[in-house]
Amino acid sequence: MTTTMVRFDPWREMMSLREAMDRLFEQTFVRPFFGTPFNPTLPLNVYETDQGYQVQALLPGVKPEDIDLTVQENTLTIKARYPALVDEGKQVNWLLHEIGSGECTRSITFAKPIMADQIETHYEHGLLTISVPVSEASRPKRIAITVSQPEPQKELAAAGAR
Repeated sequence: MTTTMVRFDPWREMMSLREAMDRLFEQTFVRPFFGTPFNPTLPLNVYETDQGYQVQALLPGVKPEDIDLTVQENTLTIKARYPALVDEGKQVNWLLHEIGSGECTRSITFAKPIMADQIETHYEHGLLTISVPVSEASRPKRIAITVSQPEPQKELAAAGAR
């Protein structure tokens, strides 16, 4: 009978347990059985101009009547309803289901006071563009600098003319 001695390494056992746990979580949560669950997001671009703010919202497949735009104080809220592409009551055998339906909402609070009654929107090819003007009081203003000559310089100028 032969006995082989192997040096015990507690870290090796710990690493294999960690790898097993990683595999378990990867298989359970990263690759769901029916595709990724629909988590609608509303990607935005927001930038500031001299006149106010510009907001661009990407809403592919959403009809204009399925978009709600509300303003409360300095907060703009966009709510969109994504339509179901397959009838809800229809039984289908999904192989992959990544395009879902549902509702998503995004709110933007602006730093400067906005003029809600003058907001303009444009919707084309799934891109909603919102022009949000800021109040006149918060817009930058150019102030002219006036220069006046001090009295001693006027006297020197008059003396130089003689």
